[in-house]
Amino acid sequence: MICRPIQPNEADAFLRLLAGAFHLDMSRARQAFYADPMFDLNRKWALFDNHQMRSILTTTGMQFGWGRAIGIAGVATRQEDRGRGYAGHLLMQVLDEAARQGEGPAMLFAHQEELYARFGFATTDRVISGTVPCDPGSRGELLSALDIHRLYSQWAARDERWVVRDERRWRYWHWFHRPCETFGEGYICLEGNLVREVVSPHPTELWPVPNGTRWYGLAQVAAELGLKLSEQKEELLLMTRGLPHPVRMFMTDQF
Repeated sequence: MICRPIQPNEADAFLRLLAGAFHLDMSRARQAFYADPMFDLNRKWALFDNHQMRSILTTTGMQFGWGRAIGIAGVATRQEDRGRGYAGHLLMQVLDEAARQGEGPAMLFAHQEELYARFGFATTDRVISGTVPCDPGSRGELLSALDIHRLYSQWAARDERWVVRDERRWRYWHWFHRPCETFGEGYICLEGNLVREVVSPHPTELWPVPNGTRWYGLAQVAAELGLKLSEQKEELLLMTRGLPHPVRMFMTDQF
């Protein structure tokens, strides 16, 4: 067995395996796969056995105030090869290489805790969703990209647990249309009827958003924002390995 980043001529095979495992429409997946500002072949890993691609995953470099880590996503194995330990072997090889590269701490989002607990990952937070308490009559003003960058950078600098956004990560952030409106001394980011990012130094009981707006984010972040959701439910588990502090991130930075 060989574990390594894929080569350019293997990208389509990687994408086909990914799309098949997660039941993605291939044509739509192809557009997003290659257009993603975070696209990097060196972070798309595959396990090959007998010259065949059997299992894959993608890593994303994550920068926090305390240092570097990786996010792991898209762990998948060909249907006919499942149950042979390929994904676990690939995961451990990737974690070893990340440690050699100085970004050994790792994190991932999972539905089932037991799948990753045996590799040293532990649940440290939950992704939750729910309806936001609204005050639609007090909407703020639209902010420029420069103001959004400034306010987020000030916010993240307060606490080394937060994700630090470099130029490439900001390009990824702007890849989606995310209008941001003023919210006190910060801002609120609207994606239709969904909020995944709010910079608000002072907890506010009612948010200036349309009725029916929903939050999607980490439970600990929601608690620190003073957010009291209705119809709350758990969506995912955040599992980490080797991080010195609990993660603080908005799901706009989800890898």
